[in-house]
Amino acid sequence: MTDQDPTQRYEAAPTAPAAPPQAPDAVPAATPTTPVTPTRRPGRSGIRWLLAAILTVAVAGTAAAATLLLTGSSGDPAVLAWTPRDSVAYTELRLDLPGDQAAELAKVMQAFPGFDDQAAFPTKLNEALDQLVSQASDGKQTYTTDIAPWFGGQLALSIGTLPKDRDAADARGLLLVGTRDAAKAQAWADGLVREDGATVTTETYNGVAITVATPAASSGTSAGAMHDVKAAYAILGPVLALGDESSVKASIDTGGKTGLPTDEQFKAAESSLSDDRLAFGYVDNAAIVDGVKALAGSAASEMPQLPTVFDTWAAPWTAASVRAKDNAFVLESRSPHVAAAGPATNAESRLPSFVPATTVAFGEGHDVGERVQRIREALAADPKLADAVKQVDQTLAIVGGIDAITGWMDEAGVAVTADGQALNAGVVITPTDPAAPQRLFDQLKALIAIGGGQAGLKTSEQDHNGTPITILDLGGLGSVLGAQTGLPAGETANVQLAYATTDQVVALGTTDFVKQVLDTKAGGPSLASSARFASAVDRAGRSHAALGWVDVKGVMAFAESRFKDRMGASYDTDVKPFLQGLDSVVATIVPGDSIDNGTVIISVSGD
Repeated sequence: MTDQDPTQRYEAAPTAPAAPPQAPDAVPAATPTTPVTPTRRPGRSGIRWLLAAILTVAVAGTAAAATLLLTGSSGDPAVLAWTPRDSVAYTELRLDLPGDQAAELAKVMQAFPGFDDQAAFPTKLNEALDQLVSQASDGKQTYTTDIAPWFGGQLALSIGTLPKDRDAADARGLLLVGTRDAAKAQAWADGLVREDGATVTTETYNGVAITVATPAASSGTSAGAMHDVKAAYAILGPVLALGDESSVKASIDTGGKTGLPTDEQFKAAESSLSDDRLAFGYVDNAAIVDGVKALAGSAASEMPQLPTVFDTWAAPWTAASVRAKDNAFVLESRSPHVAAAGPATNAESRLPSFVPATTVAFGEGHDVGERVQRIREALAADPKLADAVKQVDQTLAIVGGIDAITGWMDEAGVAVTADGQALNAGVVITPTDPAAPQRLFDQLKALIAIGGGQAGLKTSEQDHNGTPITILDLGGLGSVLGAQTGLPAGETANVQLAYATTDQVVALGTTDFVKQVLDTKAGGPSLASSARFASAVDRAGRSHAALGWVDVKGVMAFAESRFKDRMGASYDTDVKPFLQGLDSVVATIVPGDSIDNGTVIISVSGD
């Protein structure tokens, strides 16, 4: 954040009059209260114009990012400066592409059709935007004619303090749109609300003209509480503010200087992320939990109280940003480390060395047994959940309890492999006590031998290069699965689940998957040995507490080999050209002593 006055980074409207002394320099002067009652269409809500405005600007603004590729700007967003300080949630789109984001986004987008020729792209995009805005406005507007002349490239949506009861009139929401021509933005909003048939008035608040739309009794609004919601908009220097009347007034009260950026918690959240970003989001989790509790308390007979576990496990806030960097979209998240989750421990994953190189989707976490125990203890300590936890414990006692099931788990993950025409999946786990999983599975086999016959369950064993694999034939459960999923009877007639235990890894899944894990353990090509996977993990961070991976190219190759005939002719022209620009997705979670970090990297193809 900088100390620069956000109102000085935009040109004032050519026809905007000077503001009175108590208002910011770029804020329009007061106008007299003037009621206007245009012809009203039947069945229209007085707040529909606001929803239409949000939809139209959001559709146009989101897609317009590429138009601004060559004209990125720097600095803190003006829309943030005018966001009320008591906002509990804030989302922002920087379509003006601050700092290095113009150049970085251009590099990323070259992997997709239509972006390789930067000179021709704006024209093509404007044509597409005109179509989108025309559809969103029932053919009454286009992007190039009605929005582009005043749109400044910044969008923000904030949610104010949650209502104390279920009265919709107390709901708070605000859309802030950056403008480069305040007069044209005002005219656009005026035209939209009058065209939609709302009853409007203009009033003055702290020297700023506000237009307020009030629903009429014949507007077709069925909920009495919603009927009391007054939608409003106003020009605040470089920003068009649209929302409920209270939120617009709260935005005016900030003067562009005392809003959300001055809140200490928000400052800590925002400073934990990069300044140059395409998008940013912030949620005050503690305020939302408190608001939900207050709402539940006001309707105690109709709404359940939140479990007290939220008090110890919910992080006070969460922030996230999206930026373009090195041929990838990078999503980063931050939140305070919760003491209840235990100390921050990170390490390099071992499981990628046990799953085959043909793995197209993989996700795993560390210290699973310990984390499950922490969660169980927290749930058991909650009076509202203690009985349910006790019942679960009693049910699991037949196999030794929850500790016998999960206590031996170190890393645990799920993997999907695609090899030619075959898709296989399963679970892989590294044991802290190699004998513990064998004891568990032996108990399960004994239970199946005793009572599984009635359900058609049975087990068998086969050897795979010296390692025994146990196969559980699900029998009649396969028919149930087919009925629930709608899969052909032939594909569910012989559903089997296999497992194998070794001193280094436990595999549970399809029989072929278990064999693939055992072959990889014996020295076969592994996911860890894949150059693309290794490069992706290097970027996201080798040391972490959780890891995720999706090989987009591998998924596409399998889908084409198996389902292309079902995809139709439009796949090659309307789908594949856009998907083939993607290479992979990798994600990590890295707990810290004070802040937990999350990273998701969506890489594009360099082909």
